[in-house]
Amino acid sequence: MKVFISYGATEDQVTALRLQALGVVNGLTIYVPPAHTRQGQQSLLEPQSAQKLREAEVILGVVVAGLSQACQAELNLAIGMGKAAIVMADPKFAPNLQPAFGPNLVVIDPANPASAELGIVQHLKAMNAHQSATQALLALGTLALGLLIFAPTE
Repeated sequence: MKVFISYGATEDQVTALRLQALGVVNGLTIYVPPAHTRQGQQSLLEPQSAQKLREAEVILGVVVAGLSQACQAELNLAIGMGKAAIVMADPKFAPNLQPAFGPNLVVIDPANPASAELGIVQHLKAMNAHQSATQALLALGTLALGLLIFAPTE
């Protein structure tokens, strides 16, 4: 299964790369765009990122430190293509993301992991994705939740 991990800000790249490593160990092919794509006002996708996005079966958004224009463009394109997608966001960004990502948004609150896990499961049921895509999203969502819960706080 091919997965594209779109991350919100340069600071979120660490989480994306950790998810990539965990996913690859479990047999997934995962692409994470380079960090320089999250800097400045870049909203056009690089050719390699655009190609990997088109090839991906599952799109995972990780928005914890912020939402770059590149990430928003990737997620909008994925949703517009009808890809199986889930956007996991820190509670402080959820109100701004809700209008754009609606049912694809799952709030990941490290202080309340049970509700986040329930939100991921409910989202996947509502998506009615294919079994393998559902399993991949649930696995990556759970991994991301774990990474966010146990991430060091500043």
